Amino acid sequence: MAVLGRSAEGRGGHPAEVRAPGEHVPCSTVDTTLTGWRPLLRRQWPIAGALGFMLLVEFSTAAGGTRSDVLGLAWIADAIIALIAVVAPRRPVESALLASMTMVGLTAGLRYTGVNHWDAVSGMGPVETAAGMALIATVVRQASPNKSTTAVSAIVFAGILAGVIRPGGNLFDNLGSVAIPGMLLLLSIGTGVYFRARDGDRRRVVTAAVSSAQQDERLALARELHDVVAHHVTGIVVQAQAAQVVAEQDPLAAQRVLPYIERAGVDALTAMRSLVSSLRDTHAVGEVGASDSATTDPVADIRKVVDDAAAAGLPVYLTLDLPRTLSVELARSVLRVVQESLTNTQKHAVGLTAVRVAVSTADEMVHVRVTDDGKGSSAAPAGGSGGYGLVGMRERVELLGGRFSAGPRLSGGWEVHAWLPVREATR
Repeated sequence: MAVLGRSAEGRGGHPAEVRAPGEHVPCSTVDTTLTGWRPLLRRQWPIAGALGFMLLVEFSTAAGGTRSDVLGLAWIADAIIALIAVVAPRRPVESALLASMTMVGLTAGLRYTGVNHWDAVSGMGPVETAAGMALIATVVRQASPNKSTTAVSAIVFAGILAGVIRPGGNLFDNLGSVAIPGMLLLLSIGTGVYFRARDGDRRRVVTAAVSSAQQDERLALARELHDVVAHHVTGIVVQAQAAQVVAEQDPLAAQRVLPYIERAGVDALTAMRSLVSSLRDTHAVGEVGASDSATTDPVADIRKVVDDAAAAGLPVYLTLDLPRTLSVELARSVLRVVQESLTNTQKHAVGLTAVRVAVSTADEMVHVRVTDDGKGSSAAPAGGSGGYGLVGMRERVELLGGRFSAGPRLSGGWEVHAWLPVREATR
């Protein structure tokens, strides 16, 4: 089974982090599958390309201007900030703090030398501005609110410091010089909030899909355990009870029951091994019990179930008109309806004279009808009455788009009807 039976693995085959259902997933884990170096560069190439182009523009300016040595060092600092912005998704908070310290160091160097680096946006060059915006958006998107507040504050502080003390800085000279950085800051935060919300929606969709798949597989496993194992165990219990009743009066009759009990026990163990094998088979996605007693020949499977019930003492009469070209899932569902109906008859009915099983195909529907003329048992049935047999049969039939009904007959006894469509299931 894909969800229940397979352990989670991370990159390189190492175990991935497993969280309990409903456990909070921090936003810092968003898109962790995309933070390897190659996936990261594939995702970040627009930012890397834009910052690279801006670096080329700044380099041409630094190479041709005065004090090119100082401007060259400033260009190297900008390149470091740009690189940090590109790889920030791996460690967003640490990247933002490192970039802000680099910006503060650049500001101190430009202040000491008196060189006007670039005053296009309040003393900060285009690379610093764009990289800062990318860092803020990344931090808001991935980090927790407390950490993102700290990281964004550090970048804002570095920007204000640059706009105030760098040569040519004019951050508070007029309203326009404050409005532009403010709008860029709001744009960066808004971008991060948008992507954070989108990541949350995607995470909820994935969590819901995984939970739904887990629930479907649990139900499938429960149906198989009930239909396959309970069928054999019920036969063992019924035969053992019958042997106890006749043991004192007819010891030989009790001994004749023992081979059947042994065979039913072996069949139960075989069914259990098949179920365990299907759980361990990581390729059998959604095919719980695919390798159990059901085969690709539905006619032979149904005959075997009926023969086993007859060997257990049920007066079973079979009418079978079924093609051998049914899909595996449809054939298995038909088999399980017959099997569970006979199991319920063994557990609950007394005074039986006939159990009639009829399986036929008409109007592109498979009709399964199992009736008996027994009386309801006043004693507790073998193994107790959990009430899951009818539920499991109904689930199987309705999953294939069919109809199911079960209840007492007017003439006495019990009847089960199932109609399953053939069109979608026939190979």
